[in-house]
Amino acid sequence: MKMTLAINDENVKEVMQYIYNFMDKPLKISLDINADEQKERLNQITVEQRKKIYAILNDFNQETGQGVESLKETMKKAIIMNDDYETSEMFSLSNCSKEIASEFIEFLIDFAFQHGIRLSDNPKSSFDNIESYLRLCIKNKVCAICGKHAEVHHVDTIGMGNNRDKLDDSSHRKIALCREHHSETHTIGWQSFKEKHHVKGVI
Repeated sequence: MKMTLAINDENVKEVMQYIYNFMDKPLKISLDINADEQKERLNQITVEQRKKIYAILNDFNQETGQGVESLKETMKKAIIMNDDYETSEMFSLSNCSKEIASEFIEFLIDFAFQHGIRLSDNPKSSFDNIESYLRLCIKNKVCAICGKHAEVHHVDTIGMGNNRDKLDDSSHRKIALCREHHSETHTIGWQSFKEKHHVKGVI
């Protein structure tokens, strides 16, 4: 096991004076870690999640001019009132859980899709779970690749002679694609398309 110890500036001189005492000798170190405190800290919102939230809010601000802080409070209240999400109490972006942060990101992207707000970053990268993103695209008919208006593409073929309007396709894998990307799947084949764009069909 390799361990790196950081020595603060005021102690460097003293430690360097006796460093030869540690050469080729076992060193006993006691680490005092509060497991509950550490667990709570590791479960908190990440810096990356916070950056993504503020980037999306900034995109909303570009569209509305409402101000990022005002939008943040408005959207936090909106997710609490939305029955589709488990978040039911007011939270802070300084110390909320990763789960709440993840739900909030999904909520903001869903809102952007519904209201046609262009996002500067590809929303796919904001999701820990690609399936959640793909389902959101299907729900809002947004192309999973480029964000344009989309139609639902069936990954699992319906089969010749079956009427798409009458067939129950709830167990078939699907993806939302614009005409351009839909055509691409037929040109290069689903397997190549899937590998190229890092997507898959979802039920």
